Amino acid sequence: MEILEGEKIPISSLLNRSDVQALLKALSDGSLTVLKPELSPNGEFTYPDAERIMGSSPRLVKEVLETFAEENILSEELSTVATVCPYCGDNRFTVELTCPHCGSTRLRMGVTIEHLECGYIGFEEEVRDMICPKCRKRMRALGIDFRKPGVLYRCLSCKEFVSEPRRKYTCLRENHVFYEDESVSRELHSYRLNPEKKDFVGRWVMDLTPVIEVLRAKGWRVEAPARIMGKSGVEHTFSLSAFQDDGNIGILTDILVNDRPIDDSALSLIFKALDVDASKRIMIFIPELTVKARALFDYYRVLPNTHLFECNSIDKVNNVILSVLDNIVELSPRIK
Repeated sequence: MEILEGEKIPISSLLNRSDVQALLKALSDGSLTVLKPELSPNGEFTYPDAERIMGSSPRLVKEVLETFAEENILSEELSTVATVCPYCGDNRFTVELTCPHCGSTRLRMGVTIEHLECGYIGFEEEVRDMICPKCRKRMRALGIDFRKPGVLYRCLSCKEFVSEPRRKYTCLRENHVFYEDESVSRELHSYRLNPEKKDFVGRWVMDLTPVIEVLRAKGWRVEAPARIMGKSGVEHTFSLSAFQDDGNIGILTDILVNDRPIDDSALSLIFKALDVDASKRIMIFIPELTVKARALFDYYRVLPNTHLFECNSIDKVNNVILSVLDNIVELSPRIK
């Protein structure tokens, strides 16, 4: 589920997203140390490593990273500063060099020579036998008769020489024209896990590797996290899904974590499960459900083959799932 633009999502809701957990796990175990912005083909600065791990859009990834930085879960540091259009913010543009005197873009660059006696300045390639084209005197000694100002630009329209042409930008999104001194700078940041928050993240992030290995050993195709299109046309994210050889989903697992008893927000798991067909469902709540939430689950207990668990510790999640899988695999290696 995407975050709507401008929508403020509680940090606990973000931490319970399976795609977000996959990112935090990679940062926690060291398989990913830093997230750096990169320029994408469409001209946007994105975080491709995070997008790959989360399987999410650039906008969602940016929202997650910025939110976690605000909560000090991620450390934010300046990576680079980009020039952007002051009108639309686009950072794709053409750059033209213009004459600061007349505004012409007809500039030619070259190595120059100056005759100190008469003041002639021109390109070295235009001087023959060190004879000044202006006064026709020979230039003999460097530093006495002539000097070399270096590389300059000559405007073919007004004939002036300039050392620093004015840069004119045209953005590719809407063809806005602006000059360098009118541009806007945008800071781009890198993100890494805040070492002081590693224990906090560890209380939320689950490593389902033991479960994944058991299922794959049984010949199942496993995705964790799993993104599945529901009957409603909405894509849902689950903590884990296991596929049989024929492609049907056999097992759906969803885990909801909080630092206090979970209220009726836990019903979101039921609504997701109702929208996606599965032979077996495992729902785990950490640390437990509130009395109200349990009553609501009893009311909505219409899902067949659903295993509901409350765990007081995230460390017990794998054992809970494996205990259910032992019965499932033992009774029917191919769930019908």
